[in-house]
Parts: sequence; structure tokens; C-alpha cells
Amino acid sequence: MQPPRLALSAHSDRNRFLTLYAVMAVGLIVAAALFMYEARKIVDDGLRDEEAFAVLGAANRLLHDLENAETGQRGYLLTGDERYLATYRSGIEDLDDTVLRLQRVVTNDDKSVETVRRIEHAKTLKVSELARTVELAHSGNRDAAIALVQTNEGERYMATLRNELGDLLSDWRTRRAAAVRDAHDRLWYGTIALAVLAVLICGLLVYTLYVQRRAFGKMSEHSAALDRAAAHDPLTGLPNRRRLLAALDELAQSRAEAPDTERLALLYLDIDGFKGVNDALGHSAGDSLLRRLGEALRTATRAQDMLARVGGDEFVMVVPAYGDDAQLRDLAGRLIERVREIGRRDYGGRFPLGVSVGIATWPDRVDTVEQLLDVADAAMYTAKQAGRSTYRFGARPGRQRGNVVTLPR
Repeated sequence: MQPPRLALSAHSDRNRFLTLYAVMAVGLIVAAALFMYEARKIVDDGLRDEEAFAVLGAANRLLHDLENAETGQRGYLLTGDERYLATYRSGIEDLDDTVLRLQRVVTNDDKSVETVRRIEHAKTLKVSELARTVELAHSGNRDAAIALVQTNEGERYMATLRNELGDLLSDWRTRRAAAVRDAHDRLWYGTIALAVLAVLICGLLVYTLYVQRRAFGKMSEHSAALDRAAAHDPLTGLPNRRRLLAALDELAQSRAEAPDTERLALLYLDIDGFKGVNDALGHSAGDSLLRRLGEALRTATRAQDMLARVGGDEFVMVVPAYGDDAQLRDLAGRLIERVREIGRRDYGGRFPLGVSVGIATWPDRVDTVEQLLDVADAAMYTAKQAGRSTYRFGARPGRQRGNVVTLPR
């Protein structure tokens, strides 16, 4: 993948990553709003349950007070025992407070208000009937009181009260059950929705992490590709001058830290006859030749050797841990032969290709690794002046040996 495509892909992943976070944020906001709404509904259900509980309690209390008052009345009429009047009076005294409490808890429901109004009216009639019978019995006219009871007037009032209270109780029991059921359902479905939301968020987080990791990976790949492009020659794919100088700096540092390490050689190569091909056949043919030369020179080296194109038709080879000068002479001879072979094979001798090689070695011919490039470059020009397609060793003054060119300080 080319760097522009990597950058575009990484940018796309970044946008997808931001979109996922935005979707999660919006989803969480919507979920929070929904849960707040459901919580409000559950609170309302709780309030309705409390309201229904209060109505049911007041209605049952009213019925209980009426039954107590009626029980006390009947006991007094039948036995004349005034102890029954305590039960009667207790029921009568609580009735007004109970009715008032019932009116207060149903004040927001028109249907229940109307029912309570009818209950209060029937209660008033029933209390009046009870009071008349008790008064007659207390004045000594118990037979008249019993006769009034036997008219079933009070029974009718009591039946009306039971019917109205029964309807009220049934209605509010239904409401309470509905409120409890609604709260239960909302809690149940809310729990399910929360679990589903948690699963979705976890899935989105996992996918977001995947997208993030992939985006970072592509950015790293893009950065590495840029580094490779900056350190390699785009025509031949070989390391360029920048990469060569960085490698020499690394070698200089390692040799400074461990001066007793193996010897190091640098060969500076300049292609002979390249200009003739480039001028006669054009730059495209020259570029094609440079690519083939790069491949041919690379195949003549070891895996640990470094071959770089430093510009035009010039190449540099770094050879670590070589044995002796004889090994370097053999290498230079192979390189010259590989270049000549391309000229014979591809151009039939029309363009006699060759290569002039300058060789510098450390630590026997130069003082520092940094001097290798300049000394080998000067030795290459000496080889070219000596007739081309040959090699020469270079050295700093005081380091010269056979078959070398000496550079002045």
C-alpha cells in the first residue's frame, strides 16, 4: 500500500472511530433519558399504589366502624346491657373522621368523589336510624326500637353502604393491582433493556478498540512506509545516501564503543559508459539500466553487505567483517564483471559498460569510519583516470600501502 493510501485509510479509520464514540455518547444520552422517564413512571406507579392503599384503608375502616356501631346497637336493643353502648359510640365517633379521610384521599378522582358522596349520604341515614333506635331503647321504649329495626330501614341503608363501598374497594383494588403490575413490568423490561444496552455498548467498545488499534497500526505502517521511502532510492529500491550516512554513523558509534571489532571496508562505484546509454536511448532506458545494475550488483554481495545508490550512476557498498585485501579485490573483480556482462548481454557491446571502484578500509587505511566515504570517493576517481573498469585502494597520509592513492590533508 502506498503512503497516500495508508494516510487515507488511517484518516477513514479515525473518522469511523470518532463516529463510534459519537454514536455511543448519543446512545447513552438517549438511554439515560429513557431510564429517567421510566423511573418517573415507576415513581408515579408507587404514588398510585400508596393512594390506592390509603383509599382501601379508609373504606375498610368506614365499613368496620359502621359494623361496630350496628353491633353495639343490636346488642343494646336485645340485652339492654349498656356496655354495648361503648362499642356503638366508638363506631359512631370514628365515622366522621373516617369519611373525612376518605374524601381527602379521593379528591383527585371525580368518579370516586361521587361514590364517596353517596356513601356519606347513606352513612348519615344509617347513623340517624341507629341513633333513633338507641334513643328509643334508652328512654324505655325498647319494643318501639325493635319494631323500627324490623322495618329493615337500617338494613337497606347498610346494604347501600356495602354496595357503594364494595364498588369503591373493587375499583381501587384494580387500580392498585394495575400500578403494581405496571411498576413490575417497567422494572423487568428496564432490566432487559439495560442488559441489552450493556451488551451493545460492550460490543461497540470492542469494535471501537479494534478500529482504534487498526487505525494506530495503519498510522504506524504509514510512518514506517514514509521512513522507508525517505531512506530508499525510489528507482532501484536500494538504500539512498541518507540511509547510507545513517548506517555509517551507527558503525562509527559502534566502533568507537568497541575499537577491537572486525575490519570495515567501503567501496565507491561509478558506472563507466552509463552516459552513452542515457544520451543515446533516453532517460527511460537509463533508468531501466540503473535498476538492472542495482539488481546485478546486489547479487554479487553477501547478505550482511549494504549496497546503496548515492546519486546518478554512483553506488556505495559497505562491507563489514571482511577477511583481507584479497577478498576485497575478488569482490571488486566480481562487481566489474557483473556490470560488463550487462553491457554485453543487453546491448551486444554497443555500449561498453564497466565500473570504476574506489576502496577504503578501516582501521588500517583510515583513522575513523567517517573518513571511509571521502577516501573511497577519491580512490574511485583515481581508478577512473587509470583507465576505467578497475579498482584502487585509498588511504590517508601515513596509512598508504600497495596499489593505493593517498589523499592530502
